[in-house]
Amino acid sequence: MSANYTDKHADFEQRKKAHIDLSLDPRTQAQTASHFEKIKLIHEALPEINLSDVSLETKLLGYQFSSPHFVSSMTAGHQNSKVINMRLAKAAAKNNWLMAVGSQRRELTDKQASFEWKTIKSQSPKTQFVSNIGIEELIQQPVSEIIKLTESVEALGIYVHLNPLQEAFQNLGQANFKNGLAAIKKLCKASPVPVLIKEVGYGISKTTAQKLILAGVEVIDVAGKGGTHWGLLEGLRDQSQSGLLADSSQAFKDWGFSAVESLIQCKALTKKNSFWASGGIRSGVDSAKCLALGARAVGVAQPLMKAAIASDEDVLDVMTRFDYELKVALFGVGVSSVKELAKKKVCYVNGTI
Repeated sequence: MSANYTDKHADFEQRKKAHIDLSLDPRTQAQTASHFEKIKLIHEALPEINLSDVSLETKLLGYQFSSPHFVSSMTAGHQNSKVINMRLAKAAAKNNWLMAVGSQRRELTDKQASFEWKTIKSQSPKTQFVSNIGIEELIQQPVSEIIKLTESVEALGIYVHLNPLQEAFQNLGQANFKNGLAAIKKLCKASPVPVLIKEVGYGISKTTAQKLILAGVEVIDVAGKGGTHWGLLEGLRDQSQSGLLADSSQAFKDWGFSAVESLIQCKALTKKNSFWASGGIRSGVDSAKCLALGARAVGVAQPLMKAAIASDEDVLDVMTRFDYELKVALFGVGVSSVKELAKKKVCYVNGTI
């Protein structure tokens, strides 16, 4: 094994470990509103249902889950991620949540990396996964190699994440996005599983969503601002003498769309196409608001990351809390299912977004 090869993967591990630490740092959290406070669910004082009647069952990617909540993509490919992902996977299986894996980029150059997910899948066989790769890797690599990434976890689908600002502020980042749409179209035609697209915290506009739908994308996760701000995070990682990346990232504190803004923009599209929401989801009430705005599933990240670092029990507690809060929110507006929540006029915008 060459020194260059070893150094390359050592740098990768160091960066991924830093991502975990900094994602929990208050300085990397979005400085602007997620806009959930602007969405008001209409309280029903006489719901005419029992709390026990409320079901969160949701069909995603052809599989029946107990909740529209899913474990959002977080981390992979380094030593610390193994314990974190095992805890998340086991809890996802127990609660029957879908789990999106962290970036599988390393598997493209280090075939041993796939054993992390194969081991997790073998020890938690009931967990249902979605694979995950960045748009740059999709542009650069043969489609056949990208599709192989789904095999290690027997994935129900594959995420392609879009992270232009993160790459722009990452030390040695490669913000090469040219021919991205063509690469997505190619993957959609070749993939035996559904292709999902997600941002990483800046939202997706209606115009971009329309392009992705025409390209054959089956699910769009708007992943809006309000949670971890990856531009600020990469800026904090910048150790260069000039401090250019760290200083410049501060100018983008308010960049992008919240999940709320993206869902409102794409409201007409959500009726016939599958939109998911993530980004700054901190309670089951936030989830209910996303579902009322047309999302079909809601991703939870940072609260689960904090819990997974602590213990198995903490992860289960967070999942249980999110599901219970969502169940009570449905009860509170007088509906007994997630589908019913999306169909009824149960929310309104309070003020200007």
